[in-house]
Amino acid sequence: MNKVEIKSFLRSVILFFGSLSILIFILQNHIYHDKVQSHQDVLYAQMKIASLNLESHIFDITFTPKSKEKELYKMLRDKNSLYGYFEIFGSKKYFTKVSYPLSSFHKDIDLIKEENREQIIQSLVVAFILSILFSLYALYPLKQSLQMTNEFVKDILHDFNTPISTIRLNLDLLPNENSKAKTRIIAAVKTILNLQKNLKDYIDEDLGEIEIFDMRTIVEERVDFLCGSYPHLQFSINMQNLQVYTYKDAMVRILDNILSNACKYNKKEGKVIITLDDHFLSIRDTGIGIKHPQKVFDRFYKETSRGLGIGLHIVDKLAKKMHIKIKVASTLGKGSTFTLNLSEVALHEEGQETLG
Repeated sequence: MNKVEIKSFLRSVILFFGSLSILIFILQNHIYHDKVQSHQDVLYAQMKIASLNLESHIFDITFTPKSKEKELYKMLRDKNSLYGYFEIFGSKKYFTKVSYPLSSFHKDIDLIKEENREQIIQSLVVAFILSILFSLYALYPLKQSLQMTNEFVKDILHDFNTPISTIRLNLDLLPNENSKAKTRIIAAVKTILNLQKNLKDYIDEDLGEIEIFDMRTIVEERVDFLCGSYPHLQFSINMQNLQVYTYKDAMVRILDNILSNACKYNKKEGKVIITLDDHFLSIRDTGIGIKHPQKVFDRFYKETSRGLGIGLHIVDKLAKKMHIKIKVASTLGKGSTFTLNLSEVALHEEGQETLG
């Protein structure tokens, strides 16, 4: 199971098992009270029999003077016992009092509680097994549907390769007379390629190979890649060389998604500023800002009509697998800052250099 399937499975199990558990406790509570009441009824019936034959190993039988305050043929209780008064055939002065020690009654109740507790445990075990089986059964069609969707997306992405490659090859053959149109086409192709990579990362769990590489070099390469598409923006890199040991391809995807958002949602003549301070890589823009920063990593969340809402979700997914913590701060109308904590993957750093 992938992460989404595991999350759905656990939620289904918790929901189904929780509902069954509540029903089990309610039913067992009723059963417990019924058993206690039934036990009291049996004791009372036995008291009546004991009052007639005056023989019993479990009851105390005594004779007590008659009085109007004493209720006949009723189960009564005091601090020491359960008891009842019964008439004696032919006697005008005495009642028969049959008593059952309260300590013995409590022992009986403890036995009922223990039996009830065992039934609850057995019922919960059965309910848990049923919850797992039900959840697996309920998620099976969803899993099949997700597999079919992923296979369909993979096929579409594979079919994209030929026309995209053809466009890129023929662009190089075009004359540079209409450079603006050519630049727009190149930017559009880059957008399609970026979308293609995002979709591949969304359905593919492979992070590639772990490598040792320099973060500053990777950042410069990604910025150079974006500069041609966003000539109206000013890019600033202020960071020292930092060797890291992690998945290079995944790191490129993280940087591409954050940087492309910083460009797409920036203002005219805006800035994208990349800094590195004590293993903390910050990417700051002067763009429109984010209304709900706490939601930006949620799958399919977006605040504009642009994009699919999976770019930053992929960033979060990759970063977690690489043990890189990400924080985001944003102010509407002023811009956003994404900060990556590279402490877990950093090897060493060299002297600082600044590029404008």
